[in-house]
Amino acid sequence: MADVTTSTAVLADEEWAITNHDHNVVTYGLWLDETLACHRLELAACTAAAVEVRYVVNGVDVDLDVQKIRDVMHWLQETYRMSKRLEKQTRPDRDALLQQLSVHRVMPSEMALMAGVDLSIAERFAGEDAEARIARRLLHKLGPPGTETHLS
Repeated sequence: MADVTTSTAVLADEEWAITNHDHNVVTYGLWLDETLACHRLELAACTAAAVEVRYVVNGVDVDLDVQKIRDVMHWLQETYRMSKRLEKQTRPDRDALLQQLSVHRVMPSEMALMAGVDLSIAERFAGEDAEARIARRLLHKLGPPGTETHLS
């Protein structure tokens, strides 16, 4: 496991103080991002260890809450990346299916329902859903080829 050193970032009186007791480094600043960047540079002169940061805001230790949300956000980002990869891999099959359904005059809303895709994606293959509904209604009233029906 890589070396890790822990610093504590404290916001008090509208100023950040980031302290690393292992290396006796304290960095002050108004903005967390700038103060943390300076702190990491100061620590780099003392150690090659990765810096973990704990957070205290106006006397309240919020680190567990911050870490919980960070973990959830990390999981969400990884899940999103995985879903985008999978969506990209399956896109040709999805598009082929939607094209096939379009040839068979399946309406876009029906494609969306059947394939679980957004209506706007299905409409790229079969036109506007409202127009498809009008066309099907007219074709239904006209009846199958070779039969005599009257429009009402």
